[in-house]
Amino acid sequence: MRCIFCKQDSSTSVSVEHIIPESLGNIDHVLPVGAVCDGCNQYFARKVERQLLESPMFRLLRADMAIPNKRGRIPPWVPTDGTDRPDYRQMGRFLAKVGLEVLAFKTLSVPGWNNELVDQPALEELRRFARYNEGPDWPFTVRSLHPVNAIFSDGNQSFELLHEFDILLTRSSEACLAVSIFGIEMVLNLGCRENDGFRRWLEENNWVSPLYVPRDA
Repeated sequence: MRCIFCKQDSSTSVSVEHIIPESLGNIDHVLPVGAVCDGCNQYFARKVERQLLESPMFRLLRADMAIPNKRGRIPPWVPTDGTDRPDYRQMGRFLAKVGLEVLAFKTLSVPGWNNELVDQPALEELRRFARYNEGPDWPFTVRSLHPVNAIFSDGNQSFELLHEFDILLTRSSEACLAVSIFGIEMVLNLGCRENDGFRRWLEENNWVSPLYVPRDA
């Protein structure tokens, strides 16, 4: 096993990687030990995710929905803290990290998935932007899909939808991460720093979210 970010041998790693942080309510979507080495796991927690989680907007959302951190504490927020969003570049690096991990999550059952992702040249710029903060900002689109505290039903069960994700493949063979966190959809092209292919896809599909489009579309 090699780490999908630094490419180093990760066979001695001991930590699993949460694709979406636990502090945003994710306990199910994780990568197996070694997919992301302990060093990269710790780096993303300290240098990428912490800044998002401690931003006023995310603290407000987490406090409003009573989502605890790893220690079981709900983050404080008061009106004077404001609602500032995370830094755009920081958010882009987080999405790049999530995108590569979603690709791994989707291909875990495919023989040779690890080598394929680690050695894939088309993902190198994305990998280095996420892990080493290299290159210009990586653009992404943002729009609201549903209210933060919307209640959904499935049979006799009711639930709130904290996050969901998928990979969109466009007609021009572009792979895009589509992720929704607290009802806010963000889409990022995994192969390059442009979103024209996704915009064309939206026009062709009546502006539906890639998260809800029928599988044969």
